[in-house]
Amino acid sequence: MSEIPLILVCEDGLSEACMNKLVGLFDCKFVISACYCGGGYNYIKKNIKGFCLASKGTPFFVLTDLDEYDCPATLVFDWLGEEVQPNCLFRIAVREVEAWLLADKKGFAEYVGVSEYILPRNPEAEDDPKRSLIKVVSRSRKRSVREDVIPLNEYARVGPNYNDRLSEFVAKYWDVNNAMQNSDSLRRAYNKLRTFDFIRSC
Repeated sequence: MSEIPLILVCEDGLSEACMNKLVGLFDCKFVISACYCGGGYNYIKKNIKGFCLASKGTPFFVLTDLDEYDCPATLVFDWLGEEVQPNCLFRIAVREVEAWLLADKKGFAEYVGVSEYILPRNPEAEDDPKRSLIKVVSRSRKRSVREDVIPLNEYARVGPNYNDRLSEFVAKYWDVNNAMQNSDSLRRAYNKLRTFDFIRSC
């Protein structure tokens, strides 16, 4: 069976790292043929219908954050209506992809250098997982991690090397199996990839 080509679409480098990690768990099933990364939330919202249409030829794996929506179903209906192309794997991180990192409590605590017990019990219930992650990192014993992740001033939302530092954690240390125990949206994304079968257009 030949590998299924996937085109990735995501908001930023951290989301891309998570998607690459997930796809890589399925040896020989997928091959990433392209990646559209860095356009942000509004770019995905503006173009999602086009991605779904294009997925008839090549499957798309699209990841965005839930942000202010009350639930993923509401976001999907608002952006796409009732019909979603079966070849468009449109997944939503609740509420932000940072919750997926925090969901691997043991791995993230060890990487950052904090006690596992200070991590949120239910990261998907956090109003602002990015802020929660930064709060955890602020207690890190590792100066280099703090300097990379924590904002330098009140005008910055994240630190100067935020995406690269956290992407390193994802690529080398993130345990998806552990994280899925604490993140329903991550588990759903994993299962969508696991059961996906490319429906080729005639």
